[in-house]
Amino acid sequence: MFLYFTILVFSIVIGIESQCPKFDPSQSCSCHTLKDKAGEKFSTISCQGLNSEDDLKRVLTISKKLVIFELELIDCSLRYLPHDAFVGTSIEVLSIRNSSISSLSDSNVAFKGLDNQLHLIEIINCSYTGDWDWTQLANLNHLMEIHVSESELIDITEGLSTLKHIDIEAFIFHKNKIQVLADNAFAPFSNLERLALDNNYISQLKRSMFPTSAKKLKILGLSYNQLQDLPRDLFTNMPALQSLYLTGNPLSTINEVVFRPIWKKLSLFLFYDTQLSCDCRLVWLTKEDNSKKYMHAECRGPQSFKGRLLETIQPDELWCY
Repeated sequence: MFLYFTILVFSIVIGIESQCPKFDPSQSCSCHTLKDKAGEKFSTISCQGLNSEDDLKRVLTISKKLVIFELELIDCSLRYLPHDAFVGTSIEVLSIRNSSISSLSDSNVAFKGLDNQLHLIEIINCSYTGDWDWTQLANLNHLMEIHVSESELIDITEGLSTLKHIDIEAFIFHKNKIQVLADNAFAPFSNLERLALDNNYISQLKRSMFPTSAKKLKILGLSYNQLQDLPRDLFTNMPALQSLYLTGNPLSTINEVVFRPIWKKLSLFLFYDTQLSCDCRLVWLTKEDNSKKYMHAECRGPQSFKGRLLETIQPDELWCY
């Protein structure tokens, strides 16, 4: 009985410890086994400098039937990711960094075999050709987050709505070249909790671009764009919004009509490095109870208020010319 128990435990340990495949030195890949907060072990594979789709296939082939949580591709140059190379793998997170890639797939379906497993796609500092084809991701039923930063994303097209059947919780589009959002870009995503569009070239917003029913949207990042004004109805039907980032836009006021629907619920409001004119249009805000809110809004003018934090100003100090 003791011998059986010892062998059983040993085989379980060996099974856990051998979740990393053995790579050929020429593949420039490494694998690490880590523990999560619950003490469960999982493995991550990191490959650097892959320049062949066949090399990627070989890496994934020897990873099949192992518990691999994340695949990281760094400094790679690939035409595409072979759509069927992921069949039999258990990857939940795909991270591509500092790489060149022409397409996410060589067919109209990407990541076949990860339909119910892939949760996060992260693409950072990458170059690619052609328009972003969102339809290739339509089979990923459990995709929770799409993160594309410091890359060549120019616009968010209506094609994004092809993913509307997926309960995506976060779109992170930092530091791209986005100029245009489709009129209904994020409208279908009622479960969206975080949306970050910071550091782009967006100059116009419409309420229709955001979730029609934004009952779960908690964080909205719009900093360092080219917004000069905001639609009067922009924040209607956003009852869960807690953090709003508008830093670095050429906005000149905090319009009561625009911000009133969300003001009491906001706990974080960043509005510095703008063209904020501290005048009578802000009286409403200074009369609000902002004691439980972290607010960083700095006056750009008039001259007597320049550089002063809005939270230090009393209502009777403000006037209009």
